[in-house]
Amino acid sequence: MLSFERDNALKSLLTDFSNQRKSFLESPMAERLKKSLLYTYGIADLSFTLMINMEAYFFTVFLTDHAQFSLIIAGQILALTGLIDIVCSLLGGIILQKTNLKFGGKYRSWFLIGPPIVVPLFILQFTKIGNDLTAASIIIIGFIASHLLFNVVVSAGGAMVGKLGRSSDERTILSASRAQGMAAAGLIFSATAMPMIQFFSTRTNRVLGYTATVAAFALLMMMGYWFIYKMTTGQDPYDENPGTTNKSGQSVVDIVGLVFKNPPLLYLILASIFGYTSFFIITTLAIYFFTYVTRNPAFLSVFILAISIARLTGTFAASWIGVRIGKRRSYWMFLGLAAVGFASAKLLQETPWGFTLIFCVSILLASVASSMNTALFSDTAVYGEWKTGSNIRAFTMALMNLPIKIGVLLRSAIVTAGLMTIGFVANAAPSLAVADGIGSIMTFMTAAGYAIAAAIFYFGYRIEEKQVLQMQEEIAARKTGAPVITLA
Repeated sequence: MLSFERDNALKSLLTDFSNQRKSFLESPMAERLKKSLLYTYGIADLSFTLMINMEAYFFTVFLTDHAQFSLIIAGQILALTGLIDIVCSLLGGIILQKTNLKFGGKYRSWFLIGPPIVVPLFILQFTKIGNDLTAASIIIIGFIASHLLFNVVVSAGGAMVGKLGRSSDERTILSASRAQGMAAAGLIFSATAMPMIQFFSTRTNRVLGYTATVAAFALLMMMGYWFIYKMTTGQDPYDENPGTTNKSGQSVVDIVGLVFKNPPLLYLILASIFGYTSFFIITTLAIYFFTYVTRNPAFLSVFILAISIARLTGTFAASWIGVRIGKRRSYWMFLGLAAVGFASAKLLQETPWGFTLIFCVSILLASVASSMNTALFSDTAVYGEWKTGSNIRAFTMALMNLPIKIGVLLRSAIVTAGLMTIGFVANAAPSLAVADGIGSIMTFMTAAGYAIAAAIFYFGYRIEEKQVLQMQEEIAARKTGAPVITLA
């Protein structure tokens, strides 16, 4: 009798679980996204990257050559803003985590209100108003305020991937769409930035030429996010039922503590740091390589264009590859293959076309891996909520920005130390040892970074695709108070 009752109870429990699964998968939240959203979600990232590339490529030269600050003042501005930028990326996550905007959704609302405030603040970075002290203060204030706010907006864009994509495939496609937008922005920027600067400069002056160009790209950024705000109408649960929004009572210490209870997230951050550091080594050393190793500095423009096309191609391939072999496998496999490619480029360092071709293939492979970033971070947010019972998705997605900031600092240290070690002297004919040293840093250091990233991720990040769906089901069951069965 007891056995019969136990069997009936187990059967009832399994039936309840089956109903939970069916209800979860058939709910409106689980409906397949429209292709128009899946494949245009990266437009916001495209427009944002166009704006931020002005800082990445021209901020330093604007300070020294156009605003005509002394090297000491320019160096102080760069050092101070660089350090504060790391803090801004963390504060942006805290703000997004602890703020609930109900009119358009917890995350989606930022697409509407953030960009128009960022526009004038970001423009201030490319101005020269008053004397040097006043102008430097205005630039620093504009930098800090704009970066703090756009870190919230960009993090909201990443967090929305987890809300929009209810399946692993959808999150992979949305993640790749973001990477495609960033890569496409590189092509557009290379073709438009300098002509725009020259156009505005000839009609005003050199400072206002940069100011006007930044203003144009900043306005495009705003329109890109407003487009995504419109496209995602009804997709953030909080704009469907604002009364269900949970106020975050977690302290900052609690939120940070939850991060350290999420090993896959920590390993992913660490792997991303090495990956970004390697990519920034490439962008920084390229001018040195073609000036001092190949003695053909004009070829740099060809190199930048070629690797931009390779990056874009890799992001488009990522949508197909990630869906078929999985995000985790794609990430470590293609990072490892990229490492082999970059190391082999050393053999052709004297041949600009051969060297560029190998770098293009390697960049393509690395781009397939990096296209998985948003989806992987989103999966760690699911894992963290499943494991701890606390949802810190907003802060988790904001941590995507942290490896970029740290990568920039590590890049600067590695390149500076490397050039000093090989005895590099600016504007002097390099010895064979110096030329060979630059080639080694450009290839072997880059390869080492990607190889370490692949190893860290392979051994540390253990979340598989099917586990994410199971964790989502268990989280949904907990919220409804239904029985939960953990399928190990």
